[in-house]
Amino acid sequence: MQTVRTEPPLGELGYLNEVKRKLLHLFALTIPIGYYWVPRWTAAGIIFVFFLGSLVIDLGRFRHWRVQRLWTWWVNPIVRPRESVNFTGATHILLSGWLCPLLFSRPAAACGMIIIILGDVAAALIGRRWGRHRYAGNRSFEGSLGFLAGGVIAGVATPGVPTAIGLAAALLATIVEAFSRHIDDNLTVPLLTGLFVHLALRGLQ
Repeated sequence: MQTVRTEPPLGELGYLNEVKRKLLHLFALTIPIGYYWVPRWTAAGIIFVFFLGSLVIDLGRFRHWRVQRLWTWWVNPIVRPRESVNFTGATHILLSGWLCPLLFSRPAAACGMIIIILGDVAAALIGRRWGRHRYAGNRSFEGSLGFLAGGVIAGVATPGVPTAIGLAAALLATIVEAFSRHIDDNLTVPLLTGLFVHLALRGLQ
C-alpha cells in the first residue's frame, strides 16, 4: 500500500493506475463470496488454479519469458516498481484466498479476506490522495484510517461474525497492515485476522 504522497515519485504508480489496480483488487471479493456458495475443497481447488496462473505470470516477468509479452501491456502499468523483482499483490492475495478456507472456518476465512480487500482499497486511494502524516516508512495515518474504515465495514458485514468480533478484527488488521514490511500485507492480514476470528468464534461455542 502506498499512502504518502498525492503525486507519485519517479517510477511509482500514478493515481489513475492506482485506481485501476484497486478496481482489480475489488474483483477479489469473488473469493470470500465464493466461500459461501461453493464447497470448501472445490473453492480451494479453483482458487489454487488461479494462484498458479498468477505465479506463472510473475515468473514470466522475472525470467523474461517470451510468452509474457502476451500480458505485459496489461500487467506492467499496474505493477509497482518493487514488484518488478517480487511477486505481485495478486499472487499473494490468491495464496491467502487458497489458504484461509483450508485453515479456518468459513466466516473467519471470509472475514480475513474481505477486510484486506476493502481495507487495502480504501487505504491506498485515501492515503495516496490525502496522506500527509507519515509513520512506519511509507504509511500515513490518513491511509490507515481509510483501512480501518474499510475493515470495519467488512468486519460487521461478514455473515456469521458477531459485530464485536468484526470490529476487533478490523482493528487488528489495521495494526498488522501498518507494520507488514517484509511480508506482503495481502498475506499477513488475511491469515492473522482469519486466525483471530476463528479462535474468537470457537471461544463463543
